[in-house]
Amino acid sequence: MQFCLAIDTPQSSNSLAETYLENHKTIDHKDKKPQSHIEQEDVNDSKNPSETISEEAPKMPDIPLFTLDGEETSFDAVRQGKPAIINYFASWVPPCKQELPHFLAAYETHGDEISFIFLNAMDGQRETLETLTKFMEEFPFTGPVFTDEGVFAYIFQTNSLPTTVFFNADGTISNGYLGYVSETALQENLEILL
Repeated sequence: MQFCLAIDTPQSSNSLAETYLENHKTIDHKDKKPQSHIEQEDVNDSKNPSETISEEAPKMPDIPLFTLDGEETSFDAVRQGKPAIINYFASWVPPCKQELPHFLAAYETHGDEISFIFLNAMDGQRETLETLTKFMEEFPFTGPVFTDEGVFAYIFQTNSLPTTVFFNADGTISNGYLGYVSETALQENLEILL
């Protein structure tokens, strides 16, 4: 699986994301290929997990993120130079609910070494601040939750929930998954980031 990054040439009419990307072009990806999904056998067969990371891996732009209180921050401000994981989720999606317990356990264990960004796909209809708050109380959910204005989904050209992207400390993409991430796959990717 490959991520299609829409950093150079926006192709849809998502005006918030388009405007953001037009005003914040910080990297040039014209000759770079997206880092492809690392299959499980790739991780196990490699003597050095860092060999799976391309020297030309795309770098995540410093997109704006918002806390649930509406305070604006950014990807770089949240990750603070550490490796990061963005888990794009919605409370009503069964695979998101299935994988959240092992993501939260990883956050509790590695939250000092890796920045975890639980990015909610708040659409104002199925997912609202009220439905998310209720979910977080009932689950219970303890990780740092952010929203954006559709920029993440636009950059990665995804409407898949969940979508998870692993980033190296320099902000380059290490790996990514569209759909459910098993606990084993999460641990393998954590080991690469650490």
